[in-house]
Amino acid sequence: MSDIITAETVLELIREELIDAGVEEEAITADAKFDDLDIDSLDAAELMATIKRTYQVGIPRPELADVTVGQLAARVAEAAGR
Repeated sequence: MSDIITAETVLELIREELIDAGVEEEAITADAKFDDLDIDSLDAAELMATIKRTYQVGIPRPELADVTVGQLAARVAEAAGR
């Protein structure tokens, strides 16, 4: 079996993508909400596309509205492990 996907590995991917989108690294914590990170819809779409491409997990963009970075990472890790 290939590498086990954990919330921590997904969180690291999300952090890298958000930093590339211009979000300050210090602002990206597991408790940070996407709404508070000031990313635009294109950045959100690119993040979701990267998650889909990397983990084969689709998350609709509107579901980012009230979710934290850590919650998204855990959700993706759980879905990818099925």
